[in-house]
Amino acid sequence: MTSPNAEGWTVVVGVKQVPDSDEVRIDPDTGRLDRANAPAVLNGPDRDALEAALSIRDAVGGTVTAITMGPPTATAVLEEAVAMGCDDAALVTDRAFAGSDTWPTSYALAMAAKHLNADVVVCGEETTDSSTGQVPPGIAAHNGWAQLTYVEDVEPLPEENRLAARRDVEGGHERVAADLPVVVAVAYGEFDARPAGLHRKIFAENDFEPDQLTAEDLSIDPGDVGMDASPTQVGGMDTVEPVERKNEILEDVADLLEPIAATAEVDG
Repeated sequence: MTSPNAEGWTVVVGVKQVPDSDEVRIDPDTGRLDRANAPAVLNGPDRDALEAALSIRDAVGGTVTAITMGPPTATAVLEEAVAMGCDDAALVTDRAFAGSDTWPTSYALAMAAKHLNADVVVCGEETTDSSTGQVPPGIAAHNGWAQLTYVEDVEPLPEENRLAARRDVEGGHERVAADLPVVVAVAYGEFDARPAGLHRKIFAENDFEPDQLTAEDLSIDPGDVGMDASPTQVGGMDTVEPVERKNEILEDVADLLEPIAATAEVDG
C-alpha cells in the first residue's frame, strides 16, 4: 500500500482511441472490427473517467497522467486528454502489443500504472468497440490492487489514504471506501466532463509530446502480450434474419388477453 503523499495523489487515467460507432463495420472473414475504414475518436465513457480523475486532483492536489495503448496515431486522444486538463500523457506502444485482447491489454496497462507510481487509476466502465468492461478489473487483478466499479461519484479521503465512492447497485447505490492504490471504473454518463480551454487546446495540438512506453520500458516479456497471449477467439459469425412484427391497435386492454393466452398455449 502506498503512503500518504503530502504533494497530492498520482492519478492515472486510461483512455482509448476507438472507431466511430456510427461508421464501424465488422470484417466478415476475421470477425474483428474493421478499424481502418472508420474515423477514430475518443471512447465516450473515457470522458467520464477524465472528469473523475481531474476532480480527484482538484480535491487533493497532485497530477493526472493520461495513458493509452495503441499505435503512434493514438496520440490524438492523449492530446484531447491534455487539452481537458491532464498534466501529462504516455503512449503505451510496441509491436509486441498488436492483437492483444482484454487480458494482455490490462496487463500492459497495469505495468504502465505501476511504472508511473499510480495511487489511483481511473477508467471508463467499458469501451464502445468491445463493451466487455474487463480492462479496469484486469488492471486491478494484475497488480493486486483494490477496485471500485460502476462508480457514480468519488470522494478522496487523503487523511486516511483511501478513496470513497458511490457505486450503482441493483435497487439503489452503496458507498464503499478502498485503500490506495485503487482502480476505479466510472459509470457512463455520471460525470459531466469539463470543456477544454482554448489555451490548453493550442498547447496540446502544437507543443505537447507524450512519453512513449515500450514493452522493454515496462519490463514486459513479449510472449505475455499480443495475439498469441490472448485467450479470446472468434468462433464464427452469422447474420440474424429480421423478424416480421405485426402492429395492431386495440381499443380495450381486455382484447390483449386472447393473443397472450394463445401464445402461452403454444409455448406451454
